[in-house]
Amino acid sequence: MSGPTFALPATTPAEQGRGHPQTRRTLATAELVLEITTAVAGEYELDGILRAALDRLNDIVNLRGGSIALVDGDALTVRAAVGRLGAEVVGQRLPRDAGPGWRVIRDIAPVRLDDVQRSRAGMARVSARGMVRSWLAVPIVRRGEAIGLLEVNSSVPGAFSAEDERLLATLGRALAGPIDIAARYRDERHASELRDAFIGVVSHELRTPITTIYGMSQVLRQRHAAMEPDALRQMIEDIEGEADRLRRLAEDLLVLSRTERGRLQIAFDPLLVGHIVRRRIADESSRWPRHRFSALIPAGLPLVLGEEMYVEQVVQNLLSNAAKYSSPGSEIRVVVAHDGDHADELEVRVLDEGIGLPDVSPETLFDLFYRAPGAARQASGAGIGLFVCRQLIESMHGRMWARRREPEGSEFGFALPVFEEASADDDPTESAGFSSDQD
Repeated sequence: MSGPTFALPATTPAEQGRGHPQTRRTLATAELVLEITTAVAGEYELDGILRAALDRLNDIVNLRGGSIALVDGDALTVRAAVGRLGAEVVGQRLPRDAGPGWRVIRDIAPVRLDDVQRSRAGMARVSARGMVRSWLAVPIVRRGEAIGLLEVNSSVPGAFSAEDERLLATLGRALAGPIDIAARYRDERHASELRDAFIGVVSHELRTPITTIYGMSQVLRQRHAAMEPDALRQMIEDIEGEADRLRRLAEDLLVLSRTERGRLQIAFDPLLVGHIVRRRIADESSRWPRHRFSALIPAGLPLVLGEEMYVEQVVQNLLSNAAKYSSPGSEIRVVVAHDGDHADELEVRVLDEGIGLPDVSPETLFDLFYRAPGAARQASGAGIGLFVCRQLIESMHGRMWARRREPEGSEFGFALPVFEEASADDDPTESAGFSSDQD
């Protein structure tokens, strides 16, 4: 959501002095909710709304610090915080199921800790300094799903009451609106950027192999009878290569299109990954005859759950990338393993001796349309293959990664959940959440 930073106006001294303390508190809460609701119509920047809401909440509840974190995939990301450590907390990510914050999200229910230091959850990051003794958190819910977390803390044990819990729940309901609108705005903007990039890929990346195939077929039609056998064979191989490139790009674009529209459907069938890997290695070794392909596939591997066509597409992309960015004569090795430390999943690792990973976070390699400068110089590409691979693997409830190898090369791999009800021989041969403390 774009626009100016939102600043909630403070209540006047006269307003603060009206009536009974509970009445003043109720009026202040109502004014805060009204101001948040009004801000939605003004195209204010979301983080500004969240920060201003926390600042005003500080006038209503006796807190030392607090934060608002939003669900971001498999993590909670802090978007606003108040307190002496507020600046340090903003941007921090809490992995899924780490701490009571995720319990609030999972159960869609408030959590109140009257004595943090005696709680098993213990907020180690701040309680160790003797700063936080009480903690209260409520979920921010939209359409029955927790999309965020509002939490406050105090240096006094038992500082928060049931009334405070109801107040925070009211504020959480008010914040759900602007958070939801910001998410939809971001999704719409992302979809628009995706469509524009999609058109760019179609106009350039598809045009190149089509032009090559058309031009060479014209040459063959006119001159094939007079061409030398070696030149004729090379031209046919080039046409085959460009046609295969076109087919693979079309497959990736199809997945990309379905992902963008939210229509990627996955079948969860029991699969023998070893068979898929062998099949793809046989195909890629004929396509890249100047590379050496090998595989380590132990016997007795369990089945996994997934869709065979998509698993094959991922393996194909990883093998093709390894070949493209490795020198002729180098080895590309595939290792399939069922590690005891990860008994619920099967890993597939593609190891090469190529140019290695660029000087960026490995996560960046899976961004749509990202191409490292060194990779772009060595081989052509659209920058969608790895993005598509991750989309497919994560849609099958798996995970994917990229790592550097020493002294050279890279590792790209994925893991899929094991089919627990059957197995087959594949080859007969706690922290406590986000908090900041306030002076």
